[in-house]
Amino acid sequence: MNTCYPALLGFREVSGQRSSFGGQVRSGVLYRSGTPQFLDYATALRLLRDTSITATVDLRLQHEVEQEGRGPLDELGVGHLTHAIQVGALVSANSAVAPMTGDDPVVATYLRYLDEGPEAVAGAIADIVQLGGAPVLVHCTVGKDRTGVIIAMALAAVGVDHDEIATEYGLLANQVEESMQRLRGMKSYGDAVDLYPPETFAVEPGSIIRFLDAVDHRHGGTREFLLSHGFTHQMLEELEESLLDRTVI
Repeated sequence: MNTCYPALLGFREVSGQRSSFGGQVRSGVLYRSGTPQFLDYATALRLLRDTSITATVDLRLQHEVEQEGRGPLDELGVGHLTHAIQVGALVSANSAVAPMTGDDPVVATYLRYLDEGPEAVAGAIADIVQLGGAPVLVHCTVGKDRTGVIIAMALAAVGVDHDEIATEYGLLANQVEESMQRLRGMKSYGDAVDLYPPETFAVEPGSIIRFLDAVDHRHGGTREFLLSHGFTHQMLEELEESLLDRTVI
């Protein structure tokens, strides 16, 4: 667990990954985590002082946000950009749990995000562009699946190799089971988490590679997917400028 912000499971900076376009992902811009709702005021204030985060890209469902909240981030004036990633057929109207099925249920779920809510996926990455390099925290609830897909696609779009993306995806794997167990006490999840397959309680880096390979096969790559859902070539260039430090050789 990170010692500075122990309630913010899965928190980390995304930086240092090499790009085939030149340079590497710059530090101090892109962060990811699970839900910030468990932060206390003092810890949240320390987080903002340490990172200068000005906004969050919140990938949770609308009713999930309403039921769970954002902790003290509203009070601290952190911008709230929302893009509800569609997770499938929910078990009830107030739940955020949808069954994950198939021979490769995690990858099948990730691909469903793109099939059922492509505008939300592209919109979340577009917000990173609109922030123009200002520090941003991308999060969902656990910080592995919805967040993992957005971070992976943003990195792939700026030329980061799938293997490096998988390495980043696999970080802090020891916190995922704790995060999943914490869902049991949340209004949007509860005991319905028992419907999730065992694969959901772990991080398997190969899952994100298989997902990205499928995006390449189905959509012609992440950049082509984004261009098909509201991005322009200029926005892709701006994403590169926001995320890449090309002074690093």
